[in-house]
Amino acid sequence: MVTSRQLLMLASIVVVGLLSLPQALAEPTEVIASVDRNPVLAGQLFNLTVTVNDDIDQDEINVEQQLNQFRIVNSRSSRSTRVINGDMSRTTTFVFSLQAPQQVGTLTIPALSVGDVSSQPIELTLLASDQADALSESQPAFIRTSVESTQVYVQQQFKLISRLYLAANLHSGNLIAPELADAEITQFGQDQENYEIIDGKRYQVYQRTYLITPQRSGQFTLNGPMFEGLISKDSGRSIFSSMSTTEPVTASAEPIELLVQPIPSSWQGDWLPADLVTLTLETDIDPAQQLQQGQPLTLTLRTTAMGVSPDQLPALQLPDIAGVSIYPETPQLNQAVRNGNLIAQRSQTIAIIPRQGGTLELPSFRLPWFNTRTQQRQVASTDQLTFSVAMNDSATANEYPSNPTDVSSAPSQTPSATEMNQPGPAASAQSSSPNNRLWYWLAALFAGLWVITLSLFASYWRRQQRQSRQPQTNATSTASDSDRHALSGALWHQLQQACQANQAAATDQALRAWANSILGKPIHDLTELSRHFAHPPLTSQINHLLSCRFGHHSVASAPDQPSWQEGKALLRSLQAAYKNYVKASKTKQQQNVLPALYPQ
Repeated sequence: MVTSRQLLMLASIVVVGLLSLPQALAEPTEVIASVDRNPVLAGQLFNLTVTVNDDIDQDEINVEQQLNQFRIVNSRSSRSTRVINGDMSRTTTFVFSLQAPQQVGTLTIPALSVGDVSSQPIELTLLASDQADALSESQPAFIRTSVESTQVYVQQQFKLISRLYLAANLHSGNLIAPELADAEITQFGQDQENYEIIDGKRYQVYQRTYLITPQRSGQFTLNGPMFEGLISKDSGRSIFSSMSTTEPVTASAEPIELLVQPIPSSWQGDWLPADLVTLTLETDIDPAQQLQQGQPLTLTLRTTAMGVSPDQLPALQLPDIAGVSIYPETPQLNQAVRNGNLIAQRSQTIAIIPRQGGTLELPSFRLPWFNTRTQQRQVASTDQLTFSVAMNDSATANEYPSNPTDVSSAPSQTPSATEMNQPGPAASAQSSSPNNRLWYWLAALFAGLWVITLSLFASYWRRQQRQSRQPQTNATSTASDSDRHALSGALWHQLQQACQANQAAATDQALRAWANSILGKPIHDLTELSRHFAHPPLTSQINHLLSCRFGHHSVASAPDQPSWQEGKALLRSLQAAYKNYVKASKTKQQQNVLPALYPQ
């Protein structure tokens, strides 16, 4: 006997099957393709909308092959289902953001096929860029760009200002950054929003600024920014006047031809193209004051430049000065925005310790730079400083002659032997006075305390000798380490010169020589050095150096364009790796010494 519950379940299964049957048997019967604008400017973005009366995936439309004449920037899809009087219909809509080719004329969008059904082809008219103003009024969105100059030097920073004009309220959107081969592109500052009236029509304007720094010289095409998004559009079909629908829009800026000039052949030293460069030098002691031998003097050197990034500011060093120890600290890099300009600053603190008296002369710092406004070479410099250094009191307080045998100039205060053997009345009186007896007792007391102190020191020294577990060879090892560290100063200077000149072969040789002096063992391959320090940034820089030297792209494309340009980056990563190495060595040494401080 069939229960009511079983009948209800059977009816549900039949209903689900009947509803699913049309979907299973349905096939696409219509494919409609349309564009949001026609004509289109050459190189501009436009939307291609494909509507299929079925639920399908994008893989069923082979757009990559059928639209190979266009650049597909983005794609999105949506699905809808309607049931009217028991009839179910499904619709899938695809929206492709395409960039038109640069050619002018007529181009055909081919028929797009889904199964056995195809859309109608579309004849697309491509216009030249000088007709952009005529089409602006009919477009809901367009982009205008401006650059400071179309002729710049390599590593010269310039601005690109992009303005997006919208004839309707923005619902959502994405502004794609410009593209330039072998260049660094970053957004500068915050976006700005305002309104502008063009031919009596009100537009909402979004402005964004980009900083572009080309890294290679030559003739390039700067592809402008592109926009794709949704704008709000009033719907007259809605019974509520406040309701609105969205409409997809696209826009792209015109490409810009850019000439990047190489570094002038007559230029020597670090290349620094900037709008303005200044050098300032501050001291913690007034040059009018006198220094003492061994008294530290702190210099603060600040390099400030406009129109460059902090990484482009070169390092400045004092030359070796006789009788002076120089200890530079790690520089500090900062940047800020002032009056719409990017200001970069490099602060370097240098400690100077004079080791001898006399006159200390510190030469001026000089930094050649290229003025991008006047196209001339200029030099930023500081004043030369002169200090007077006095000897320490400990070095001048000794009034005895330097020659012990020469006593003619020393005052004679020692009584003769005859005077000592003749006590006289005064001597007898002094020897018998109470003050002399007190002095004798005090002398004896201090002598006893001195003997006790010597005994305790001797006992402590013997105990330390018994507890010492350091082999005698440590002294030799320490001396050899000191020699290696002393040798590393000259080798490090050679390595700096090779890296700053971006000389790959000389850097390879100098780096191995410096590593030999530091590690105390031969380094035949730079990969051994990277494994020893185990510092990922240094490993990456060493691999890049070896790749430029021995890889397939080791030959530059032009004589004035060396293939390796990462000398400064290699120095920074090597300094960081060596700092970690010294810190780890000190920690390990402290761990080895601690057990000896607490004997069992």
